[in-house]
Amino acid sequence: MHGVITLDVGAGTDEVKVRMLEGLMPSACAYVRVYILSEGSGRFILGQRFGKAEAPYYFLVDTAELFGFMPESESLLYEVALGSQNFLEKETIDLRPIEHGLRHPLVMKKFSELTEREAFLIINDHDPLPLYFQMAITFPKRVGWEYVEHEKDFWKIRIGRL
Repeated sequence: MHGVITLDVGAGTDEVKVRMLEGLMPSACAYVRVYILSEGSGRFILGQRFGKAEAPYYFLVDTAELFGFMPESESLLYEVALGSQNFLEKETIDLRPIEHGLRHPLVMKKFSELTEREAFLIINDHDPLPLYFQMAITFPKRVGWEYVEHEKDFWKIRIGRL
């Protein structure tokens, strides 16, 4: 991220943020976003659709809709975020010591106990993106998903109720 510009736009939307990105892990947010690919090319996920885009290209991403972008060449990708999300984080759940067959049911149960704008963090040993799709089908337009940190065998994701 090279910089963030925050504008006060008055009633209806609490803020507008504009930032330049170098790539974007898949996320689902509590606000509408517009992504503008002004240079380069890359692969994207939008909702449950995968594709390739070359500049100039834009993506309109609705509330709670998943979007991610992986550059394939030197790219300039801008995000215009129409709002913000502030979650109250309840707990961190380390899924790594838990048997694989029990992980998804545990996360689904914890999510069902959240109220709006509450969240928890999960730590996993691999990218749990299939869990997002399972949750999005079970709880349509209610799942917030944000990659907080990731390395080879360590993934930390914020999951919030929208």
